[in-house]
Amino acid sequence: MTQNNSSKAFTSYAQNFEDVMLWRALKHVSAGVYVDIGAQHPVVDSVSKAFYEHGWRGVHIEPVPYYAELLRQDRPDEVVLQLALSDTAGILELNVIEDTGLSTGVKAYADAHQVKHGFAYKTVPTPMLPMKTALASLAGHSVHWLKIDVEGLEEEVLRGWDSKTLRPWIIVIEATVPMSTELHYDGAEHILVDADYQFAYFDGLNRFYVAAEHADLLPALRIPPNVFDYAELSGYSGTWCNGLTARHQESLRSCTAQLEAERAERVQIELTARAELNSVRTALEDAKNRLHEAAMRAVEAEARAAIAEASANHANERALGAEARVLEAEARALRATNTPMRRLASAAMEGRITSGIKRRIKVVLRVAAITVGHHPTLKRMTVFALSCVPPLRRRLQAMLAPPPACPPHNALEKPLSMSPDTTLVYRQLRQSQHRSGRA
Repeated sequence: MTQNNSSKAFTSYAQNFEDVMLWRALKHVSAGVYVDIGAQHPVVDSVSKAFYEHGWRGVHIEPVPYYAELLRQDRPDEVVLQLALSDTAGILELNVIEDTGLSTGVKAYADAHQVKHGFAYKTVPTPMLPMKTALASLAGHSVHWLKIDVEGLEEEVLRGWDSKTLRPWIIVIEATVPMSTELHYDGAEHILVDADYQFAYFDGLNRFYVAAEHADLLPALRIPPNVFDYAELSGYSGTWCNGLTARHQESLRSCTAQLEAERAERVQIELTARAELNSVRTALEDAKNRLHEAAMRAVEAEARAAIAEASANHANERALGAEARVLEAEARALRATNTPMRRLASAAMEGRITSGIKRRIKVVLRVAAITVGHHPTLKRMTVFALSCVPPLRRRLQAMLAPPPACPPHNALEKPLSMSPDTTLVYRQLRQSQHRSGRA
C-alpha cells in the first residue's frame, strides 16, 4: 500500500495518462516548453493543461475554429495557430465533426464515422503549412515535448518537420486508426528512427519516442502510469472519467432539481407571506381609517354637544335675563301703583300697626285716668269697680305705670319720652289743669 502525498500530487487531464508519463520524465524541468499539434480543447483530454498549471508554456496547433478560440480564451499568454500541418503548404479540406476530437483531413475516416457512429461533418477549407515553416520561431530552442494527434495525418505532419533545427526531447504520436485499436504508425516511425529517435513506450493509443541526445529519459518511460506517480484525475477526461462524470452530473441534476423545488417552495412561501402581509397591511389601514373616522365622528359629536350646551347656556341666560326684566318691571309697576299698600303690608309684617294701636290705647287709658283723677265721684266709682275685678286692675296698673327708666315727678309732669299723640293729650291736660287753678 502507498500513501498519497498531496504535496507531490499531479492532476491529470489527458485521456490516456499521456501527461502523467511526460511529467514523470520531465518534472525536473522548470518552466519547460511544449508543442501540442491537434490540441483541441484547452481542458478536456488536454495533454498540456497540467503542465500549464505548473508554469510551462508552449504553442498550440488547432485548425478547428471553435477549439482555437477556446484555447485563446483559456491560454491568453500562449501561441495558438489556427491552421493544419502537412508536408506542403496549401489549403486542406478539413472535415469538421463538431463537439468531438475526430475532425480529420482524411475524408475516408470522416465518412466511416458518419456511417458507423452517425457523426455528421462539414468541410471547412483550412490553411496548411509544413511544421518547419509554422514552428520556425522555435528553431534552435529547447522543446521538451511535442505531441501529434491529427486523426490519420501524423506521417504527413512529420514529413514537413526539420529534425535538425527542431528536436523535441520527447515526441508523442497517435499510433492507431481513429476510434479503433488498429495500429497505424509504420510510416511515422520510419521518419522518427531516421531522425535518431528511439521508441520508449506504447500506451495502447500513443507511441513515445525519445531523442538520442536525451536517452537518459528512457527509464522513466518504461512502465505505465501507476500509484507511485501520485496522479489525480481532474474529472475532465473523456474516457476514464465518463462514469464518474455521469454520476456526478446525475447527482448535480438531482441536487439542481431539489434546489429548484426548494426554490419554488420558498418562492411560493414568500408569495404567500407577501400576500398575507399585504392583507394584514390592508386590514391595518382599514382599521386605522375606521379609527380615524370614529375619532372624527367623536370630535364632531363633542363639538355639536359643546355647541348645544353653549346654546342651552345662552338660552338660559336669555331666559334669566327675561325673567329678571319681568321681575324688575313688576317691581316698578308695584312701586308705581301700590306704594301705600306696600307700606301697610310692610308695617303689618313688622308689627308697627299693633304696637301703634297699643300705644294709642295706653294714651287713651292714661287720659281717662287723669280725667277720673280730677273727679272724686268718678274716681271712687272707678276704684270700686276695679276692686271688684282684680285682674283688670293689675292690667291697667301695668299699662298706666310710667316707664322705669325716667319716672315723672308728679302725675302731670311731662315724661322724658312720649309719642306725639301722648304729647298732645298731655298738653291738653296741662292746659285744663292750668285753667282750673286760675278759677
